[in-house]
Amino acid sequence: MHQLELPALHADDPLGFLAALGILELTTATLTAKPRLHWNGPAGPAVLTTDQPLTLDTLTDLLTAHLPPKRAPTAGQPDTADTEDQDDEDTDTAGTKDEGWDSFPHVPGLLTRTREDTTAPNEALRLRVDTAHHTLRGLAQAERETGDRQARWFAALTNVMCFEDYKPKTGKNDPEPVEGATPTTVRRTPVTPLIAAAGQMTITGLMQKAVLGCHNDPRQIRSALDGWRRVPDYASANFDHRSLGDAHTNSEGKPYQRGAPGPTWLALHALGTFRLTATGNTQTATSWDTTNRRGALRWPAWTPPLTSTAVTVLLEHPAVRATEPGTNHNTAMLTDLGVTSLYTASRTGLKQSNGPLAASRHLWP
Repeated sequence: MHQLELPALHADDPLGFLAALGILELTTATLTAKPRLHWNGPAGPAVLTTDQPLTLDTLTDLLTAHLPPKRAPTAGQPDTADTEDQDDEDTDTAGTKDEGWDSFPHVPGLLTRTREDTTAPNEALRLRVDTAHHTLRGLAQAERETGDRQARWFAALTNVMCFEDYKPKTGKNDPEPVEGATPTTVRRTPVTPLIAAAGQMTITGLMQKAVLGCHNDPRQIRSALDGWRRVPDYASANFDHRSLGDAHTNSEGKPYQRGAPGPTWLALHALGTFRLTATGNTQTATSWDTTNRRGALRWPAWTPPLTSTAVTVLLEHPAVRATEPGTNHNTAMLTDLGVTSLYTASRTGLKQSNGPLAASRHLWP
């Protein structure tokens, strides 16, 4: 077996942790023998173990092969993959311009779903509960028959175990509601809490922006492995607090974004690792801590090289998720599991929405 250290992806950084899991996901889908992941020390870099020797260059080529081709320009529109910046409306909404371009070929068709009906929110993965259940049953049957990845990923992005009530949107020509009548609501599934969609953001839009950032700068994926390249006006899908600059640090006196598309694109591929659950009508997920109001990502560093499936098992282990990890009993279990440290990163809040994950906080030992 051969080991390759990934110097830019550290265990104590939420975006670095997620990007490393994304690499494990993509290499698992590509290599004949399952790769394994571990960390070189409690706050050290990720190490990828494979059955064939890889260098940072050959790993970059392997990962780049998962990028979708550049989208064809719409008639009368420039090829936006070759432009510097994108307006949020172009890629964060469910606009028709990008609906036919699949930015997630790892699971073809999952992020090109059209909105269920005109009352639906922009996020096409927020489905009516009965539709979500029916869709998952069909995908699960296909997974059993063909090994297709759709069911696993659908269940990782759309939480079919709980619902949110939405008041349907109404148009200008719709009849006025009857006075005294109970407002009609539609029960829809929430999407993974690991994504803090703000405003018009959608999972599809976030993936599209990350892909476009990698197309615009061909060095992005390599730099994700050994030293991130930040891009003006790019938001890192709310995974990285360092991408958000405060107004007082900007000569124009305005807040700004300076994210890194490469590690963000990899991190979005990690979402399939985190299974969604719910307690009553409160949704949660593997590694998602709901003890505070906005939630927090919680994760371990470990030394035994683990496959993608084994990583999910470790993340869900009671010792990793314990509210008091430092007890003697829990410490003994963590040590036996090969865990060297535990970290958490809380979801921050912006003026009118959830914000990026904060800097990590060391929980144990």
